[in-house]
Amino acid sequence: MSLSRRRGRATALILAVAAACSLTPSTALAESAGQSSLAAAARQQKFAFILFYRTNNAATQAMHKVLNAELGRRDNAVLVPISINNPQERAVVEQYDASRTPMPAVMAIAPNGAITGVFAQRLSPGHVEMAIVTPGQTQCMRALQDKKLVLLCIQPNGVSQIPVGVRQFRADKLNADRTHLVSIQAGDPAEAKFLQQLKVRSDTQNAVTAFMAPPGVLLGTFNDKVTSTILMTKLAAAGKCCSDPNCKHGRTATAAKPTTRR
Repeated sequence: MSLSRRRGRATALILAVAAACSLTPSTALAESAGQSSLAAAARQQKFAFILFYRTNNAATQAMHKVLNAELGRRDNAVLVPISINNPQERAVVEQYDASRTPMPAVMAIAPNGAITGVFAQRLSPGHVEMAIVTPGQTQCMRALQDKKLVLLCIQPNGVSQIPVGVRQFRADKLNADRTHLVSIQAGDPAEAKFLQQLKVRSDTQNAVTAFMAPPGVLLGTFNDKVTSTILMTKLAAAGKCCSDPNCKHGRTATAAKPTTRR
């Protein structure tokens, strides 16, 4: 056999191996059943209630029964059972650090990926209701879980303008990258449950700003006259301003008296 023919066969063999190897990653990275179910729930804007379990014991069956009953009467949530012993579901188990939670456990995931509830070993219908939160609340929870500050602006019906103080706070270079702004309408019936928790009336005539910090601290609610200085001082008083011991906001936090909404 000539040298050129041997080289030709060698090249063909290399290309064949390369082609075969190029198929391996897609096979290895194929979605598990759990990942597919979670992705489908997110696409359909539904909450996913993951039932993590080690064995199909009485506690697992009891939680499964509650989920079946509660989710069966809803069109915005689905059940995703996942055995933590299934190696194919390792990515999901690790993503939610489920192996550290007492089994069985239910974790509620909003369409945007926010974790809205974790319930270990026991589940009641009330837990399911609690975990299905409003669209505005899912935005706030996701940002807080991403370690962001949250400024939730609750606007009177038909109003969309963000208070000047809120805009100035967010524009500050200290806050620009760490602040997430959420805006909702006070009269939106989909946000009624969230507004009740915040004690904000649906017929408010003035904008209300709720200020939150990780992991889920409500620093206060403020009227539409809130200033950037008030927000910074409130943040410093909660010990969540910045790491600078000489921060001017930290020095004045105890002296200032923020004007909160009444």
